Amino acid sequence: MHIFVKAAELGSFAAVAEAVRLSPQGVAKHVAWLEARLGARLLNRTTRRQSLTDIGRSYYERCKIVLAEVDAAEAIALEMKATPSGTIRVNAPVTFGAYALAPFITRYLDRYPYTQIELTLNDRMVDPIEDGFEVIVRIGELADSSMIAWPLRPYGLIVCASPTYVAR
Repeated sequence: MHIFVKAAELGSFAAVAEAVRLSPQGVAKHVAWLEARLGARLLNRTTRRQSLTDIGRSYYERCKIVLAEVDAAEAIALEMKATPSGTIRVNAPVTFGAYALAPFITRYLDRYPYTQIELTLNDRMVDPIEDGFEVIVRIGELADSSMIAWPLRPYGLIVCASPTYVAR
């Protein structure tokens, strides 16, 4: 559709080829494929000029609307990608979540105010698909899995006890 609309607007396959970085033959193939798919001639072509057929004129007007909608949809997706928003469901072990993850989440929410974090802390293994989590944090080696894992910085706990308690 994009190639056809350009051909209707620019008036020649050579001009379209230059604008979209294709060969004139490549442009002709795109238009011919579209005409074959529709079972109708869209452009009357001679060696010196081209013009839209009646079907081509109607199709051109609708294609402009469709392509404008595609551009709008892409702009929305790019804007949403540039500005994170929505809820992220996170699961982490209790101790790690309480001590290491909570400060990180606070900084994240300050940086991305249109997001929310739904944090669940438990020490059981969860299934991200079945339990609906986008992010799962676990400590230790990842069992053979189809999940994608990234190592985080080292995390350590210090266990403290009095000598009397340890002796008991």
